[in-house]
Amino acid sequence: MAAVVDEDSVSVNLKSAAWRDVPPFPDSVPTAPLVTLSLKKLLESDQEERERLYSASKSLGFLYLNMRGCEEGERLLADADALFALMKGFFALPMTQKQKYDLSQKGSYFGYKGKGREIMDDKGSPDHNEMYNISKDDVLSVSAPLPHPPLIEDHRSLIESYMRNCHVVLTTLFRSLGRSLGLSPDIFSQLHRYDQPSGCHTRFIRVHPYPDSQKRTLGEHTDFGSLSILFNRLGGLQVLLPNSDDWVYVRPLPGSAIVNLGDAMVKFTAGILRSNLHRVVSPPGAQAGMLRESLVYFCRPKHDAILQRLRGGVIDTEGVDDGQESVSSKEWLERRHLSRKLGVGFHQPGDFSKGTGTEGTRIASLA
Repeated sequence: MAAVVDEDSVSVNLKSAAWRDVPPFPDSVPTAPLVTLSLKKLLESDQEERERLYSASKSLGFLYLNMRGCEEGERLLADADALFALMKGFFALPMTQKQKYDLSQKGSYFGYKGKGREIMDDKGSPDHNEMYNISKDDVLSVSAPLPHPPLIEDHRSLIESYMRNCHVVLTTLFRSLGRSLGLSPDIFSQLHRYDQPSGCHTRFIRVHPYPDSQKRTLGEHTDFGSLSILFNRLGGLQVLLPNSDDWVYVRPLPGSAIVNLGDAMVKFTAGILRSNLHRVVSPPGAQAGMLRESLVYFCRPKHDAILQRLRGGVIDTEGVDDGQESVSSKEWLERRHLSRKLGVGFHQPGDFSKGTGTEGTRIASLA
């Protein structure tokens, strides 16, 4: 008889070593040519580092951000390590307990999502991820509180610290990109006000191992919002190289986050910046037999921000309108999210395509 795990009996050691016992990423596997940028240098407004960020944001839209060497980055790394431990505790809860916090039938993006409850393609193929989404608005009391298991409620201060430290990093990136585009350095920060309602959230992700080395666990997509900060220890994330049909792995790096741009930055810059297609498959090599867990912070514009080209700077001379209707950030999020929810927005083939992002509008030159 299987042991019964009581919710109140689950505890976590927040000092556990997140990279311990992780098999090495195989050197023989082709990987994406992500540049590694230094948060420390960007905080110091290093001109060369700002130019490298701008170049990476136009070409691939994915980069490594090294957090070492500055207080802001070290704080975020410490919070991320603690949240990996908290994540393990959450996913160890009995399924009956986790399902109490599935809020999808109430139209909420937040809370628990079980494996197979989202769709990966227009054929209706189910995903293979467990997820738990924690709203920034909930944690900061910008909105009415949402229900959480006691384990999460007991660590609300840690989650808030992680979110605030993520926004320190995000503000640094937004200011640098604003300057590079010839805009006010504060323009993107104003569109992502931390104290305004938005779809920003922290996500826990768990995927069980599969024997097929190319088993998809999350289908190809672009991110809904503006910037995403990803911490993971195992491979599995793949990006589609520009002007190519080649999918390649992104190698996780200790001490660094993987940062990528989302659809909102494409729309705000009229296609100058890039939101790249990516997907998740089984990890390569010896990592394929491991339980894969990831921690993400998704930054999205405030709900009332209109996703349309900004005016000024190089956008006026280099940007190209995508021909799409301008929508609010909230409308964009709801349309893209619901089309992938089984039994909520996805009911039949064709519904999935209603949630496509900017992947069909590569409107700026990648030269």
